[in-house]
Amino acid sequence: MSEPVVSQLNIYPVKSLKGISISSAWVEKQGILFDRRFMLAKLDGSMVTARKYPHMVNVVVALTSEGIICSYPNKKPIHIRYCDFSMQEVSTTVWSDTFTAYATTRQASEWFSDIVREPVSLLFTGKESQRYREKVGNAVSFADGYPLLVISQGSLDELNRSSSEQHSMAQFRTNIVVEGGEPFVEDSWKTIQIGEIIFNLVKPCERCILTTVDVEKGAFRPSKEPLKTLSTFRANESGGVFFGQNMVAMNEGMIQAGDKITVLEYKEKEQYRDNRVAPFHLTCVDRYDVAKDFVTFSFTSNHPEVLYKPGQYIAIDVPHSNGIVTRHYTLSSSPSRPDRLAISVKRVADGQISNWLLDEVAVGDSFNAQLPDGDFYLDDVSKPILLLSAGSGVTPMLSMVRYLADINRLNDVVFYHQCRSEDDIPYASELNQLQQLHSGFTVIWSLTQPQQGWNGQKGRLSLSHIKQIDRLTEREVFVCGPDGFMQKAKSLLLKKGLPEDQYHQENFTLNIGNQAAEKAVQIDINGVLVKGNNQQTILEQAENNGVSIPNSCRAGLCGACRVNLISGNVIQPDVPALSALKTAYPENNMVLACCCVPTEDVKITQ
Repeated sequence: MSEPVVSQLNIYPVKSLKGISISSAWVEKQGILFDRRFMLAKLDGSMVTARKYPHMVNVVVALTSEGIICSYPNKKPIHIRYCDFSMQEVSTTVWSDTFTAYATTRQASEWFSDIVREPVSLLFTGKESQRYREKVGNAVSFADGYPLLVISQGSLDELNRSSSEQHSMAQFRTNIVVEGGEPFVEDSWKTIQIGEIIFNLVKPCERCILTTVDVEKGAFRPSKEPLKTLSTFRANESGGVFFGQNMVAMNEGMIQAGDKITVLEYKEKEQYRDNRVAPFHLTCVDRYDVAKDFVTFSFTSNHPEVLYKPGQYIAIDVPHSNGIVTRHYTLSSSPSRPDRLAISVKRVADGQISNWLLDEVAVGDSFNAQLPDGDFYLDDVSKPILLLSAGSGVTPMLSMVRYLADINRLNDVVFYHQCRSEDDIPYASELNQLQQLHSGFTVIWSLTQPQQGWNGQKGRLSLSHIKQIDRLTEREVFVCGPDGFMQKAKSLLLKKGLPEDQYHQENFTLNIGNQAAEKAVQIDINGVLVKGNNQQTILEQAENNGVSIPNSCRAGLCGACRVNLISGNVIQPDVPALSALKTAYPENNMVLACCCVPTEDVKITQ
């Protein structure tokens, strides 16, 4: 391994805004000069970050001798000059630290308020930060907890080898990037020297939801990457995820890109359980048309046995002009036929990835992928079933039908599919043959643009179609298709008396969330009543109403936002911190405010 050197230096003049790469830096004990010396704050002084407002990362900051210039898409840039600062003292808070900062200008606060879409002010630390942290032993800027962060390029490369998506250092907002050495070599450093400066590496950096922000789009990644991957090999027993090392400078001076890193003292590395699975690769072994502009791709994999349930999806890495992108496709194959996996892809207007697959993929092509996943699947095969689909939403239904046929349980199943014309009917011969072989299997095709002579159903899904399905309210119903189709299906089914817990809907996103119609709920937080809804998390709704709930990662990893659910029900995703909470608080009904959504009036305590 080559000797480690500094390959990149980064500063973030305004907390949570876009960073700046520099070739040299003056290091002070409170951090690199100009790093996190500004921060947005609400009117009560609490910090405002991209953890809640991810588009903040798209604000570009430039340094000048007079101050900073900030720019944002479709907005006139603003020059914020030191000489115009009011320097009025303001009490502000970064996590649990409350200290004095200084107001800048009214124009800057108005400019940022327009971007954040709520009243905020731009604060300045002053020449010397007034935030003294005992853990650090000196003042710290507006950084989360420590003045500096170091990550090696080898660590990022190892993450990218394991993740389904590619990640950049910008997501982790590190100050010092190291080239050379094995992955996570920085974990073994206790004291290092760069130039004339001695640094102590004090603790691993715990990561949060901010790392999942797509720094180009200014939006959270639905996949929750890289946290999802890091949680498989960089998590402690409590579910906290760690990447990089927090660092403190023991003296002041200049460092530069290219400087060698001398390790003065080593420490024992933190040990994390490695639960990663071997990389999952797919090789296309067949492709064939199943309808007009509708193609099935069959794959073999490097895993001897791939376990999944009928209806689940697979995530595939696809090359794109912007790099590798990950797309989720429901498997149309059946888990009862384990030798091959199949996806069926329909051409769509402006569908760059789907259309690329249809135009370019040939037998022999290989892809990286993730193992099958998803909450939309057939589990209980003992009940009567209704499968409703439109367009490419037919794919999970095909998997379910094939599975039921293979285990000889296709005995009380209604299959309804809506498409444009006879040319668009997928797998017509296979499904019609199954209908002949299984007397309890009913196939209904409904065409929105039928040709003359069509004897089947016509038009979009309607009440008249639903009325023809016998024993409707006894059935487990699975629905997949365009949003309009699914909304119409749910409305019709519930009006006909289908119990809502028998309705299951797929929407082709990893984070399915709450699909219930929006309604008002009351949230009682330690006796404070908040008017809320059944769509947002408890943490979001508390913050929007000025009620504070401690939090950190905002991703269900750290458990800082834990609350005790006294009454009512919530939708609580299965996240890493939950198992640790159940062990630590066995007598309480603990949930995580950052990721649970109330379904009715709830009462919680902290």
